[in-house]
Amino acid sequence: MKKLTGVLIAVIVAIVGVSVATHVLIDQDALRERVAVALKHQTGLMMQVRHSSVQLLPWPAFEASDVVLTRDGQTPVLKAHTIHAGIAVFALLHREVRFQDFVVEGATVNLVRGLDGQANWSLTPDRENEDASLPVHGQSGQRIQAHWDLSLDGLHVAQAAVIWNDRLTRTSGSFGLDTLDLAGLRSSSPWISLQGHHAGTPFTLKGHVGNLSQIRGTQPWAFSIGTTLGDGEKRDWLNLDGRIGNPSQMQNVVLTAQGEWPNLQDAHRLFPHANLPNVPALGGDIAVQGSPGPLTDLDGDALLHQVLGSMNPMRVHLHAGYVALRQGVLRNLHVDSAGPDAALTVTADTQWRDTAWHVEGGAGTMQQALAAWRDGLKTAVPLAVQLRSQTALLSGAPALNAQDSARFALSGTIGAENGHLVAEGSGKTLHLPGAVLHDVSLHGTLDAQDHENLSLDGLTFGSQELSVDGALKLVVGHDVPPVVSGNLHAAKMDLDVLKGLWLQPAQPAAPAVAPAVPGVPAPKPVVPQNDAPVPAVSDHPSAETAAVDPTPSWVKRLRAQDVNLHLTADHVVFAGRDYTDLATRLTLSGGHLRLDPISGQAQGVPLSGMAELDASALPVTGSVTFQPLMLPAGLLETQLGMPLLLQGPVQVVGQLSAKGNSSQELRQSLDGHLGISMVDGQVQSELLGQMAGSAASVVLGKGGRSLRCLGLHMSIANDVAHIDTLGLQSGRFSTSGSGTVGLGTQALDLRLLPVVDFEGAGASTPVVLTGTLGAPHVEQDRDAGGNFHVTIGGDSNTADPCTAPLAAAREGQAGPAPSAVKAHHSKAGDILRALGVLH
Repeated sequence: MKKLTGVLIAVIVAIVGVSVATHVLIDQDALRERVAVALKHQTGLMMQVRHSSVQLLPWPAFEASDVVLTRDGQTPVLKAHTIHAGIAVFALLHREVRFQDFVVEGATVNLVRGLDGQANWSLTPDRENEDASLPVHGQSGQRIQAHWDLSLDGLHVAQAAVIWNDRLTRTSGSFGLDTLDLAGLRSSSPWISLQGHHAGTPFTLKGHVGNLSQIRGTQPWAFSIGTTLGDGEKRDWLNLDGRIGNPSQMQNVVLTAQGEWPNLQDAHRLFPHANLPNVPALGGDIAVQGSPGPLTDLDGDALLHQVLGSMNPMRVHLHAGYVALRQGVLRNLHVDSAGPDAALTVTADTQWRDTAWHVEGGAGTMQQALAAWRDGLKTAVPLAVQLRSQTALLSGAPALNAQDSARFALSGTIGAENGHLVAEGSGKTLHLPGAVLHDVSLHGTLDAQDHENLSLDGLTFGSQELSVDGALKLVVGHDVPPVVSGNLHAAKMDLDVLKGLWLQPAQPAAPAVAPAVPGVPAPKPVVPQNDAPVPAVSDHPSAETAAVDPTPSWVKRLRAQDVNLHLTADHVVFAGRDYTDLATRLTLSGGHLRLDPISGQAQGVPLSGMAELDASALPVTGSVTFQPLMLPAGLLETQLGMPLLLQGPVQVVGQLSAKGNSSQELRQSLDGHLGISMVDGQVQSELLGQMAGSAASVVLGKGGRSLRCLGLHMSIANDVAHIDTLGLQSGRFSTSGSGTVGLGTQALDLRLLPVVDFEGAGASTPVVLTGTLGAPHVEQDRDAGGNFHVTIGGDSNTADPCTAPLAAAREGQAGPAPSAVKAHHSKAGDILRALGVLH
């Protein structure tokens, strides 16, 4: 027993002695200096430590507090509250500071890059000042000039914060690091395990990587990493496996990615400013391989270009539950190819407005499609696309085109220098925005002999409402505008049915909202990615600002293309009237646009005219000649920005010219004469009430009224229309007069004489119409003595109120005659006769 007690006492004394000897023999200040020198040698970072100590029991260890790693003149990259690790003591003899189970607690990692591109996380070795004192008391004066290495067997981080601020790309962010375990860093397959969170969302990263000492070598290096985002069964996950044959040269790279994301916008939980689209049920797998070459010293665009240009997909299977379009959605989108020589296919269900379609397409093999994409379609690719109408919308509701039985297909080859595509299709009906076509058929052939010549031949589109055929040719040259030439012929065209295509009701601007689809969450609002302040704009224009090209954008667009088209139409229906044998030639060259001649027939009247706009030089000049032309009243009112008060064909006669660089300047310089006439049309009672006054509005009623005739003749100059003749008749109401209308101000100054007919006799009183077109004001006119006049009765054989205004408006041109005046009997006339007012 005494021997055992003695042995125990000897062991305790030995252990305590060794521990004391360690503290006595090891110079802790020199050891701290040794660690700092080794760190700077391998990373270029300087280390500052407030306190450090070395212990032997229960095992050799190093502990430090308030550690700071920084680079000269930059923000500290690491601040740690506590660092402790085991130390391999014998490694010190080999000029190596080796830490075992290196633990960092309470750290803040701050990654900053300035506008000059300098980043505080750049690990650049520093080979200077590699010597330091030996960490042994009594030998502190000796220096060793050979460098010291720093190595870790394992790294463990707990409760850290990671912050980054990249001023160069204007991106910033942060996340919390719960735990980070890096084990076996000196082994052939280190293990990574990371758990973090951001804004309450957890994420993980786990996996194996190759030997870290070979990450920049020439030996193969492999890795396998898995990540998750969120918690629960529907969390996002992504696995990335890869192998690099030669890491230093980035050669023989093979990557495989697999994953499933309930929604792409889930990434906003980590990157709230990424501005990603709403794409639910995103997933699949993709494998790529290639040799991108060294990627160092490349900026973002060059790096992306080099990677995309060198990595080749070997397998693609991607799917997305929902992709928003401008006016519709894609659902059940699949992109598939089993290999480089396998077919590349795309399938999806789509909804556009209230119509549903199924899309199937193929672009040859994946290798062919990739080659064509990289060389700008110099390599021709087989293409086949089919579009079929569906019976139900993505929400399950019946589709507007459920009964269309429509099918359209595009097949052939596509290429910049050798392409041939055939388009064909048919359907019982075709629902377009604002119009429905019946018994639809389509055929056409598109050929590209080279990258400069495209031709569309054999174009035929037929339906009950519209039948068009023709051929077009496009020539694209270097440094010259593209030239479009050809002919388009319409055998029939019912514009009353098709007017909904361009006369859409104006809708107030509203944020675009994707259609509601069951099972698909609505897109979340996204904050713009760039939160950096906008640079201030100087109040003093620079030389570049002062030299801005004054040419309007619409003039540049006219000058940027050449057109030579022959347009014909056999039979056109518009506003219930027939137009036949319409023809014109449209030419555009160097900004000079002409429609000349314009010819045809309407209501037995031959049509003739010409329109010209010369934007080849500034200011722009324009002129139109009508001898005459027949235009629908609705189209004319819409182009002039007026309310739709008239319906029917309007006969226009005259000549106008203008000069200027904007619509306002052109309007202000408008000069010429114009006659507008209409017979047997429709007029809104509102217009007649504005001419006759509120009292007459009670008699005239509301809504549309038949218009027997309208004749209006004016001369235009100085932004004012001088009306010398105005006359119209609708039922028993007629009016005549003259005056002025401001084109820009819309100010009215008209003297009118409205007449209400009572069986050949009439009641009339002069009125003055002032105000504006939008807010007219009518009141009785006074004579020179300031008195009002009301005339009742008169000669029953007065002249037809339509004859004079129609003749003036037509300027001697022929035109349709108004219908005969209908005889009518008025009880009001009987009363006036009984009172002796009428005879």
